[in-house]
Amino acid sequence: MRVLSVDLGTANTVAVLSDHGVVDVDGGPTMPSSVYLDEDGTLRVGREAERRSRQDPSRYEANPKRHIDKATIKLGETNLPINDAIAAIYARVMEAVTPLLQGGQLDEIRLTHPAEWGPTRRTKLLSSARLAGMTGELVPVPEAIAVASLGGGRPLAVYDFGADTFDVSVLDSQHRILADGSLGDVGGLDIDQALLEHIGRSISHKDPAGWQRLLRPVTVDDHRARLGLREELRLAKEDLSELPQVEVMMPEPFEKVVVTRGELEALIRPSLIRTTELLITTVHKAGVTPEHVYLVGGSCRMPLVAQVIAEKVGIVPTNPDHPETIVASGAQVVDRAMITLKPEDDKPRYVEPPTVVTAPVSPAVSGPHQVNPNVSGPNPVISGSYPNPNVSGPYSASGTYQLTSQYPMNPNVSGSYPMNFPQQQMPPKKDNKKVLLGIGGAVVVLALVIGAVFAFNRPDLPSADECKDDVTQDGQGFTKCLRQLAGHVPDGGGCEKADSAQITGMEEIKGTVVSCTIRDGYAVQYILTDSVTGAENNAEAIAKSFQTDRVEADWTGNGLEGSYRAATSSGTGVLVFTAKGRPMFGILTKNAEENADELKPDEIADFFEQTVQPGE
Repeated sequence: MRVLSVDLGTANTVAVLSDHGVVDVDGGPTMPSSVYLDEDGTLRVGREAERRSRQDPSRYEANPKRHIDKATIKLGETNLPINDAIAAIYARVMEAVTPLLQGGQLDEIRLTHPAEWGPTRRTKLLSSARLAGMTGELVPVPEAIAVASLGGGRPLAVYDFGADTFDVSVLDSQHRILADGSLGDVGGLDIDQALLEHIGRSISHKDPAGWQRLLRPVTVDDHRARLGLREELRLAKEDLSELPQVEVMMPEPFEKVVVTRGELEALIRPSLIRTTELLITTVHKAGVTPEHVYLVGGSCRMPLVAQVIAEKVGIVPTNPDHPETIVASGAQVVDRAMITLKPEDDKPRYVEPPTVVTAPVSPAVSGPHQVNPNVSGPNPVISGSYPNPNVSGPYSASGTYQLTSQYPMNPNVSGSYPMNFPQQQMPPKKDNKKVLLGIGGAVVVLALVIGAVFAFNRPDLPSADECKDDVTQDGQGFTKCLRQLAGHVPDGGGCEKADSAQITGMEEIKGTVVSCTIRDGYAVQYILTDSVTGAENNAEAIAKSFQTDRVEADWTGNGLEGSYRAATSSGTGVLVFTAKGRPMFGILTKNAEENADELKPDEIADFFEQTVQPGE
């Protein structure tokens, strides 16, 4: 029986063909899961898409899988159906596989997907495969079950550190998924972002405006510079798995930067600890003790991953030689009788805006991928073909992969999660897609104290070393350092000591915490941690959870200097601010009960600068 298994990952796609092994799809065992739409409507895939991205970055999407919950993705001025983007990747795989069949046909095509995906996402994957011209029986395979099939009949855990998310699944000896979990803000792309922000803290002062253009590119040249830097960061991250330090080449006017493995590990350790905590929680929820922890995903090559798991979990994980290809390889040997699929959909990773979007599925996907000139409206239908003179076998000689009229789910694969395992009282599931702060929304009218003098407008401001050692708190809970950061905010009252900083979607932030209500739905938390790195990492974790556009800027005042990042989502505004060289940070929030959709990051930033930022 000829079986093709395809692992469409966020960053890379891998294909394995029975009796052949890993297929060389795009010059290597992994093909970038990226697409680029030419002005003439030709849809490029993989490394060719990456090369073309420098021409016009707005026409490029590096990670279409991240948008699985959208109807379309915007490439240039075209709203391309997400099905077409995914289908183009599958079609490129078929171009490489078809000559290997030597006129034969595929009996099964096994398409892997995250275990958390429900029917809606799986159906979108299957319809894209049909759109790409994949014939034979399509079998959806959860990634965790694919990996477990290589581990023998033993209970195990799959630790999947992907580009976009971290996923964990615990399976019994029969490869049934007993429990799973996910962190939407921990992945390889988040590591790249952490590296970018780390470098920015050391060099952005040379040209603050230039650095902002890298963070929020406007012109084509800005986008090119950012894409080049992103690639440099990815390579640096990979090299630091083997080397103690690397040089990162920076775009002008910035000079190259040396990054050490120790610096990278300090940045990512808090996130890795969160992954191990989720692993432990998932194991408890499953009610079984895994004999092995299998590492999946290219980011697992970092030595610190296995080290943290061993430290926190007490199990030395199994690290395959090729973590990028293990899912596709495992899908080849899965016993179909053991496949269980999640019966319900989770909350979408992306929520469509209220505007009604019509995105008809195109009748064929291949490349060249021409925009249909006869279709008008905001979402033109994409159609066309991938001409391939080398294609033979069940597909037409022109390489045009015709769409079948239906996208049937595999009727032979069904099932659900077992429900008869011991349940423990666990913390509520986190929503890592929003920043919602657990602070009361009461409006407090400030009693302005005329003539009040802020106590730290004096030359004896506390030093950075004193911040670490002085934990004496006043009646409102402030240490000297926290009061220096708070400026005049405490003068109006409404501040009190808190046990921890409460942030939905994250672990409680421990330390010395003071919570202040201000006015008009605004509140602020001041947090003193045990180290500068701890403060920066906590602030970065909050900033990473921003799923919308954000405002970033530097600030100075009251003998301090630092930076802030602001964003809004669903009527909640969040601004996180840090103080350079000090083990403390703050979180400003705004709960807009009325006109929530009108709340913008600029409004939060303006309020911070006018009301919360400590003055001189």
